Amino acid sequence: MIIFKTSGHRHGYTFASSFLGSLLIVFCASLVALQAQGPSGAVSGRVTGVRGGLERILVYLFAEGDLPAGEEYTDSSGSFSFRALPSGTYWVVVQIQGYRPARQAVVLDMQLNPRAHVNLSLEPATDRADAPAQVISGSARSFQLNAKGPTLPLDPKALREFETGNKLVREGKLQAAATRYQRALEIAPDFYPALNNLGAIFLRQKEPAKAEALFLKAIKMNPADGEAYINAGHLLYEQGRYREAVSRLEEGLKRSPKSALGYFFLGSAYLKLDDLDNAERNLKTACSLDATGLPRVRLQLANLYLRKHDLSAASTELEAYLRASPSDPQAPAIKKLLANIRDHRTN
Repeated sequence: MIIFKTSGHRHGYTFASSFLGSLLIVFCASLVALQAQGPSGAVSGRVTGVRGGLERILVYLFAEGDLPAGEEYTDSSGSFSFRALPSGTYWVVVQIQGYRPARQAVVLDMQLNPRAHVNLSLEPATDRADAPAQVISGSARSFQLNAKGPTLPLDPKALREFETGNKLVREGKLQAAATRYQRALEIAPDFYPALNNLGAIFLRQKEPAKAEALFLKAIKMNPADGEAYINAGHLLYEQGRYREAVSRLEEGLKRSPKSALGYFFLGSAYLKLDDLDNAERNLKTACSLDATGLPRVRLQLANLYLRKHDLSAASTELEAYLRASPSDPQAPAIKKLLANIRDHRTN
């Protein structure tokens, strides 16, 4: 979690001490989940804007670390529901041909907010966006086997174990999935997609040492896989090893220059290092690559501009975030912050 904060200024920023200290914004670089009180939460919603009927539209649910948490088809009204979910941050994703991908973040807290509702209004794709876009960045690519990868030919038994592991991940059965990935690696030790997936599970389960070892082994098995570097950089960022994270992320972006998540983490690491110019440049790149799929980059940019005492730019980013994520549980707090900024600027 992060908080919006400002440093001293001659005008005082009176709203900082009264409000900002309690404003906690969840963003994807954080893997610190809310404490689960049992899998009783639910995420429901409705898809609109599709011509020719709303039934049988596939909706995906992803948990932190872009781990698949469920799949559901909409009913005739476009409605869907995911149940028996623990506390945490989730992303609801819809991607169908002819429409721009839609991705909405929600937070479940079994004590404060055990149920969340989202509305996804799909927009027709432009000429530039007709090709299907990758709605999940970073570690998600490791859940898909690249048939052109350098490790082919693969043992079919290992491939079957890998695919079974992916299915179990989508069902939320992470421990069972980990067992399948381990079996795949016993059959084919250089099967780097299984290394990545197993590392992602360990990262989710708060076992960073195991995750790091797997990501580094994946890099060794396939040095051209930029996503493995980005996953490793993500882990280093979570551990507060920001300079090491910068190095890993830059290596990953050399290999995967279109990774919005990679630029997001790189910009966030530079922000932690108080290198505001590099932070702004990389966060803006992340936004340009995937403003729809990464709305939380707007929050990080707002943090940056508040540190620069640029209230106008911070307001612009917060307003953009609210447009992209109107149902975010933190929306009321963000609106209050915007009102305080407006009051400060007019006084």
